[in-house]
Formats: sequence, structure tokens, C-alpha cells
Amino acid sequence: MSKHRARIIPAGRRRSHLEKTRAQLAERIDALDGRLSLTPGEELELQQLKKRKLWAKDALQDVG
Repeated sequence: MSKHRARIIPAGRRRSHLEKTRAQLAERIDALDGRLSLTPGEELELQQLKKRKLWAKDALQDVG
């Protein structure tokens, strides 16, 4: 038998973590969107942040 057990995170704690993560992503997205121009690296980062924010939104809906 494996020594490792799956950790079950309570829904309230998971929801809180996802909300905090989503807020942090939104803050960084707003900061990048507020710039007049972006470097190619920043454009890539912005795209990735938007995808992660959508993922967090979907995960929040799954938590309930």
C-alpha cells in the first residue's frame, strides 16, 4: 500500500484559493492592458494569464 494519500481540500478553502488566484491574475492582466505597448514576451504572458484566469473561473464554477 502506498504511503501517500490523496489530500482532500475542503470546498470552502479551494474556493477561497481560486478567488485569490483569480484576483491576482486580474490585477496583472490589468497592469499589462494599461500599457501603450507590450514586448513579445509580455504579449505571450498576457495571453497565458487570460487563459489561466478562464481556467480559474471554470474551476470556481465546478466548486459550486
